[in-house]
Amino acid sequence: MDENGFRDVEEGLEPEQRQRRADRDGVPWGALLLIVWAVVLIVFAVQNADDTPVEFLAWETQMPVALLVLITALATLVLTGLGSAVYRRRRRQRRDMKEAPRSED
Repeated sequence: MDENGFRDVEEGLEPEQRQRRADRDGVPWGALLLIVWAVVLIVFAVQNADDTPVEFLAWETQMPVALLVLITALATLVLTGLGSAVYRRRRRQRRDMKEAPRSED
């Protein structure tokens, strides 16, 4: 199929399909951002490799600053995700209770 054939096929597509095809043919922004993020994390870990004392309740240890920051960030993500999931579930339950038909006795 020549270039005009491709153009004819593309013109027959709906606008939404054309946009999806354009998105696939473009720059893979997600992959590029992932690579940049990985490089930033590696640089951060290398620059913050010094050990620091960590005390939590009765637990004491030494660990690199970068590891401490990454553990804290991951714990924050997990706890925030759990909290928002509970909030969404409760909100959905309240909405469903309001929308449920009431039986009149």
